[in-house]
Amino acid sequence: MSTKSETLSTSTIPKSGCLICGAPIVYFQESIEVSCVFCQRKFMTNSLCENGHFVCDDCHKGEAINVIENICLTTNETDMIKFLQIIRSHPRIPMHGPEHHVLVPGIILSTYRNLGGDVTDSMIVEGIKRGNTVSGGHCAFMGVCGAAVGVGIAFSIIFRANPLTPKERKIAQNATLEALKDIAKFKAARCCQRDSYLALRKAKELSKKYLDIELKAEYELKCQQKELNQECIGRACPLY
Repeated sequence: MSTKSETLSTSTIPKSGCLICGAPIVYFQESIEVSCVFCQRKFMTNSLCENGHFVCDDCHKGEAINVIENICLTTNETDMIKFLQIIRSHPRIPMHGPEHHVLVPGIILSTYRNLGGDVTDSMIVEGIKRGNTVSGGHCAFMGVCGAAVGVGIAFSIIFRANPLTPKERKIAQNATLEALKDIAKFKAARCCQRDSYLALRKAKELSKKYLDIELKAEYELKCQQKELNQECIGRACPLY
């Protein structure tokens, strides 16, 4: 097991696979205990790269979370799909990973505010914090994609939902449910671009029903990662 502890430069971060070496990730049905190559803390995990590297969620997402928060707090963008492409073009954002669980609520809250919605900086930060609690591999190991959870997080924050607010709680749960339905229609391995795209499109649809301002998701996203994504489903993908 590597004990590498230095910070990776932007130019050395692989866009897919292992954050250290770019090798494919191997998944296990039962958790094993390993040490993070950066912080050296021990974790139980269901995944390692083929070369034995493990990076915990905190170290995996660290700088990316700061990037996403900064962009979400300062952007003037109003189209969620265009904003998705803008954020994902940043070199700190990998092709796949739990960063997308943060990215979805941040995009919804930021663009809603830019359209005139009642959203403060602290609400955007809170959405990002909540998204950051959704672990990597949630889509399969927990049975609900983090992108779908991100829609529920955003609607929960917009409606100030909590466990004791019946109507608002129902809206937040329904937002997650409806986004997950669209994502689960595809018999496919994870693709964080596809799942985030589907989640944001569903958020636009739900905004017609629940919000005073309709969200925008009109930008034509053209996939530029087909050759990089070994699990790409090709013509079956809505972005193909």
